[in-house]
Amino acid sequence: MAQSAPATNLINDGAVIRIEKNGKTLLVAKDQVKTIDTVHDNIVRIDIGEGPLKNIFLNYQEVSNPVVASANELRDTIKAMMVTDAYLGGDAKEVTQIAILNQVSQLTNVLVAINNRELKVTADEPSRTDESNPYTIYRGWHSRFGIPDQQEWAIERIRRDGDEIISEWAFGTKRAIYPWTERETLNYVPYDHDLPIESPLPILPDYNPPAEGPGGPVGDSNPPVYQPVE
Repeated sequence: MAQSAPATNLINDGAVIRIEKNGKTLLVAKDQVKTIDTVHDNIVRIDIGEGPLKNIFLNYQEVSNPVVASANELRDTIKAMMVTDAYLGGDAKEVTQIAILNQVSQLTNVLVAINNRELKVTADEPSRTDESNPYTIYRGWHSRFGIPDQQEWAIERIRRDGDEIISEWAFGTKRAIYPWTERETLNYVPYDHDLPIESPLPILPDYNPPAEGPGGPVGDSNPPVYQPVE
């Protein structure tokens, strides 16, 4: 008999949301939460601002406390937990103002770093990115027109496995030869540096042109050998 998934408990604990699952506890600072939304009908995604692979995904069917009947209800319940002493819906208190100033300072540093770069930030950016799957990112670079169902995409999959971030490419190659629409069904392995490189041009047969004389070609430089008739 298949075992059910471990129950998940969500507890409103002052400035943090306490998430208990499988004997482990995760404390999520409320001022760190950027967005709360639903994906794939049964999943609530909590964006904590540290990149897609650090997002928190909760299946409402595995949540035993509080009891909810849908992902939307779980999303709204978590939203209600977000109200703390730091922010009660009115004027920002001192702790909130300090947090905002710190974030503005960080953004300023990022902008300065971007302005100091010689290359454009988007020089090597992928043309398509899919962040809708838990702990997985798909990134695609197209070679021609960027049509999703055409075989013109190099596709990278970045996934989180425990504490590790793993980068893999469709069939281990960066060649743009796969459809973006099939990204979730392709086979992914680490980039293979030993894959053979195709020769850009075929090897032509040896050919010796006729020798040039004062009046032009004087005959084939490789004349056929005369064979006497028996």
